[in-house]
Amino acid sequence: MLTRRLIEHSKEVARFAPVRPAVKAGLRAAIATILPLVVASVFHLTGAIWLSVGGFNTSFADKGGSYRSRASSMGAVALATALSVLVGGLAGRYPALAIPMALLWVTACSYAGVYGPAAGFVGNIAASAFVISLALPASSLREALERTGFLLVGALWAMVLSLVLWPIRPYRPARFALGRCFRAVADFAGEVGRLSTGAESAAWQALIQGHHGRIRETLEEARGTLVATRRGRQESGRGERLLVLLQIADASFGAVIALSDVMESLSHETGVRPAQEEVERTLAAFSRSLQELARVVETEGKPHQLPALDWGAEALREALSRAESAEGLEAMRVVDRAQTLHAARLLAQLREFMGIVVETAASLSDDRPSTLGRALLGIDLAERKRPFLEPLRENLSRNSVVLRHALRVGVTTAVAVWLTTALGQSHGYWVTITVLTVMLPYTGPTFLKGLQRVVGTVLGGILAALVAAELHDPHAIMALVFFTVAISVAVISVNYGLYTIFLTVTFVLLAEVGTGDWGLAEVRIINTLIGGALALAGTWLLWERPEKELFPEQLAAALRADREFFRQVFAVWLGEPKTYNPGVGESRRKMGLASINAEASFQRLLSEPRRRTEPIEPLMTLLAYTRRFAAAVIAFSTTQHEQTTEQVRALLERFAAAVEQVLEDLANAVTEGRSPEPLPDFTSLLGGESFSTEVSAALAQDAPLLRAQLERVVRQLAVLHGAASRRGTPLAPERPSRPEWSAGSEQQGG
Repeated sequence: MLTRRLIEHSKEVARFAPVRPAVKAGLRAAIATILPLVVASVFHLTGAIWLSVGGFNTSFADKGGSYRSRASSMGAVALATALSVLVGGLAGRYPALAIPMALLWVTACSYAGVYGPAAGFVGNIAASAFVISLALPASSLREALERTGFLLVGALWAMVLSLVLWPIRPYRPARFALGRCFRAVADFAGEVGRLSTGAESAAWQALIQGHHGRIRETLEEARGTLVATRRGRQESGRGERLLVLLQIADASFGAVIALSDVMESLSHETGVRPAQEEVERTLAAFSRSLQELARVVETEGKPHQLPALDWGAEALREALSRAESAEGLEAMRVVDRAQTLHAARLLAQLREFMGIVVETAASLSDDRPSTLGRALLGIDLAERKRPFLEPLRENLSRNSVVLRHALRVGVTTAVAVWLTTALGQSHGYWVTITVLTVMLPYTGPTFLKGLQRVVGTVLGGILAALVAAELHDPHAIMALVFFTVAISVAVISVNYGLYTIFLTVTFVLLAEVGTGDWGLAEVRIINTLIGGALALAGTWLLWERPEKELFPEQLAAALRADREFFRQVFAVWLGEPKTYNPGVGESRRKMGLASINAEASFQRLLSEPRRRTEPIEPLMTLLAYTRRFAAAVIAFSTTQHEQTTEQVRALLERFAAAVEQVLEDLANAVTEGRSPEPLPDFTSLLGGESFSTEVSAALAQDAPLLRAQLERVVRQLAVLHGAASRRGTPLAPERPSRPEWSAGSEQQGG
């Protein structure tokens, strides 16, 4: 068992992400880092290292997005590192002050994560700059101010390089983000079309798990980019049009989810086949139109050619006509015919969306106010500002992940400073930087990153030692370091261990050039091993909350988000016929984000190094069916409002109340570690013997689509309930080396 787990972790260490290296970002970081060193060498400046640190850190903070957000991120890093270098340089002069200052400063920097990942990133870089300056104390206030000034000059150079010398097109990042959204929805729609002709349940499950979370993340990235681009900018027609495009991309995603649920629920009888093939052809054409539209959106200026929307004018009308007249569909069951009619309405909706999208994309270069309106589909992009101190107060509790992490990092860093000082360790700040880099809020990622850091440093140290043994010319080393900086930044998104290899080569060679000590590779390896050991010890021993405790909370949050979306949908459906309710779209978005958080927590659970007794299969099924339940409710939300009798209305109200109660009980059962209460008798609720013949007939004959969709909601809910009930059963599951989302009891759930 131990050997197998080590093999699995080794595979994770060596796994490459399926992304391209960021070559341009690497070259830009190399120029920002090395050019200041060259200038300092020519003019014999003493602060060359701080020029380089400022350039590298600030360039590293350029994560893309809108130009405003990039400037804000880089500026925040520059100011935070400058202040940290000043304080660290002064505190380092007094050994008795160094350790408590390290504890307080690093804890405060880590606690900045309460304001989100971007603030946490800035805090981590500032903490790293602080410990470097602390280990290299300034001899006077003037020297501390000089190194701060050099760092700011290097940071300013990096900002000019990234934001001024590169072409500036304010809306270009938003355009490309929207292009990614349209391509993601296009791929999803194409897959739905291919599966519509009779795929099995497992294929539909793989489709949901492979696309839903990724598309929601892509939409949220575009949302954030567009918000940042428009923030502080006088509203323009272009900004409004981009907003409309994002709204329709999100709405189209929901429509395709509903369509996938409808097509999966169709029977495999012969009479259904022509309708399935028509859906496949139409979705293939819709997918091609979206791909073409993505290119149009990404292109500056007036488009030369717009997507042809001929797939809606004839083929869709023919499908609607066949469904309405029942020509050729006599072999269909009543429920299949109702589902096919609903699929036709959804395809018509997608065609309507595409018409608006093409019209909007054609006028993107026009800066006049948009005639389509800001809230076409009710998705609100307005920024909701919170009081500045509110996140700080909210996280001052023993259950706060951010507070625990901040204290853990602060204490471990203080121990590292004390240990390196007591041992007189050469380049002791490499120990503290390793601690800061490796320690993450969660145990599993910390363990993985620690392995990657140690392995990468050992390999990089060996490589640097080989280079240093053969190459002693400072000019040649500087030329080589330019490329190692570029490669390290370019490959960080591919594999962190690979990034560490080239980063180690870079800083070992730079240190050796500066000191003339050609044996620092061994020091770097030893210090990294010490830092990695301290980081893991601090993670495990100081206020750890293992993922097995955190995951139930995230899963319960996803279940409650499902419940809230269900409640919103039924509130609209049971009300008077009305236009689109913005609350439904917002609750669907929150539901998607909650599912992403739960899935991320589950991934961290799998990466934790300790042996678990928690059964894996029920957890995987619970996760998978939170999305499948959501898909069934989305399909229901797209059903046209039907007039119902008072008896049917009363039945639906009882049904909705029962489902909400079950979902809340499931969420509580997950967090409390107990089995859920037995399911209500949904057979009766859906028109069984306990209701009158009139009510049963109204659902089975007058509203077959409604009954079919309610039954599908119940089936998904039953699988969720079964998985929650099995969660406490002692199983002996095989832990997958790369988790594949289980279809659970799909044979039961349809």
